[in-house]
Amino acid sequence: MSTTGLGFSGEVAAYYARFRPGYPPPVVDAVVRELGLTREHRVLDLGCGTGQLAAPLSRHVEHVLAVDPEPDMLAHAPKLPNVEWRVGSDADVPRLGRFDAVVVGQALHWMDHERLFREADTRKFAIIANGTPLWHQHPAIRRVLEEWFGKPMTAGCGTDADARRRYADALREAGYEPREWTVSHSHVHTIEELAGSLFSAMSPDTLPKPHERPLFQENLRAALGSDSYVEPITVTVLSTP
Repeated sequence: MSTTGLGFSGEVAAYYARFRPGYPPPVVDAVVRELGLTREHRVLDLGCGTGQLAAPLSRHVEHVLAVDPEPDMLAHAPKLPNVEWRVGSDADVPRLGRFDAVVVGQALHWMDHERLFREADTRKFAIIANGTPLWHQHPAIRRVLEEWFGKPMTAGCGTDADARRRYADALREAGYEPREWTVSHSHVHTIEELAGSLFSAMSPDTLPKPHERPLFQENLRAALGSDSYVEPITVTVLSTP
């Protein structure tokens, strides 16, 4: 199986498993309903990370094949009877067989989405953006990161409107009829959890050193003027019927 070395390894994978917000039941239920999934269906979760989507989705379907290019991410995934965790990438999709649906949660920006839409043996997709990056949500968070790293924080991670339009156009080009819909909720972070979520988006070589992390947290607390942060999350989904 192919791997791509995206850098979500070591401590970053541990932070991802512990602090990255997942998908609450209303979001998972909506995806299941929109795709018409039942206990008889097989689903491919591509770019599954540590299982934030695969795990709750597995309660609704017969089997989930959860694929990620980073072994350290899969090492933190829960052991579930109907989920197979496998190292691989979108380049492996033609060899994986047929699925009743393919889901991609906050990972399509790492993939060749045009090739994926052409080559996946399925008639149903759900392309999910789990909110927007934290640095796009609050100027204080962005300022802390930019001062820490000494550079602008601009990455949209496939959540911006232009990226969503590109994905929708590529789905249409591949013969699908996507529709976009949203589910909104909020997630309350402590400062430790907020820092952990930010660390989960870094690479091992940019992750603050252990002795620097308390200072990073204090910078967040001072910038926000609070011991917590309420993250407004609008989950945006492109799905095909």
